[in-house]
Amino acid sequence: MRLPRRIRLSAEQVAVVCALAEPLTVLDESGPLALAVCVPALLALPLRRRLPVTVLCATLPAMVTGYLLLPWVITMYAVASSRPQDRVLWPSGLLIAAAVCPWPLPGVADKTLTELLNAIEVAALLSVGSTALGLLARARAQTQAQLARLEASQAREQRLGAEQAVIRERARLARDMHDTVSHHLSIIAVQAGALRAVESDPAKRADVESIRKHSVRALEELRDTVGVLRRSGVLGATAAGRPHLADLPGLAADSALDVTTDLRALTERSWPPGVETAVYRIVQEALTNVRKHAPGAPVAISALLAEDRESLVLEVRNGPAAHRREDAAFPAGGHGLVGLRERAERLGGRLDASPGADGGFLVRAVLPL
Repeated sequence: MRLPRRIRLSAEQVAVVCALAEPLTVLDESGPLALAVCVPALLALPLRRRLPVTVLCATLPAMVTGYLLLPWVITMYAVASSRPQDRVLWPSGLLIAAAVCPWPLPGVADKTLTELLNAIEVAALLSVGSTALGLLARARAQTQAQLARLEASQAREQRLGAEQAVIRERARLARDMHDTVSHHLSIIAVQAGALRAVESDPAKRADVESIRKHSVRALEELRDTVGVLRRSGVLGATAAGRPHLADLPGLAADSALDVTTDLRALTERSWPPGVETAVYRIVQEALTNVRKHAPGAPVAISALLAEDRESLVLEVRNGPAAHRREDAAFPAGGHGLVGLRERAERLGGRLDASPGADGGFLVRAVLPL
């Protein structure tokens, strides 16, 4: 069974707990010397990460006297795992020398050669073992850090590659738009200008002039859009061609529809550029849909502040069509309202579009300020 994170213990933490319990094994031999060497060794253990060599020196007397073994093993592990490899040699040598040193010193002459060799062997094993484990832990931490850096570098390279792919695709789209759409719009503008020059009926001349003016405006917006697609930076993507709220009355007047507006809220304060663009595009698409699907229907456009004055409520409502359109000259892609919803959602708002009970249609957007 997997333990919760808050109660999991590492091997080093378990060893520290055992070291704190180790004095229980020498209770029968407790005295002034035991207290003098054991208490500093145990109290210094929490500082083994910040002052590893100092703590190691504090644990050596307890190890030399034979009262405690675990504190200096744990501390040497901390020294090896936290210091560069070339700076571990002299603490390790100091530890081996202290471990080999017999206690009490006058009793050296009473030890046999075998006992001395066994003491040296045990001291070397404990010292080298704890040092090797510490160096292994340090190498493992360095390897993990290097892997993390490599993963971050790979993710950055992938992100840059994706951005370059987007830039190349945007450049391709710009070329295609320039080569196809601008060609047809230019023909429309030129032919409308020629027709206006020879047309004598004022009403027809006005209609032809409207066609020419809209085609020229479309060419200008296409030029700005192509320029944005060719730019790779964020600032370039938010640059030219952005419509403004001040353009809405002209948009309504040029729509060739019976439009009534209530846009007083738009003049009460300044608006973020993203909100201005969203309002303009929503009204533009709604008017386009009325011309396509409900020609001759009256349209009412209103923009009001919500009761909390923290959002703008935009409504474009049209009545039922005055007559059915017999031609199918307007292609319907089905992406207009979807794009408007996405535009509103990017601003943190929402857009709803639904038919009305009178046979008309309502587009309603709520955009936060």
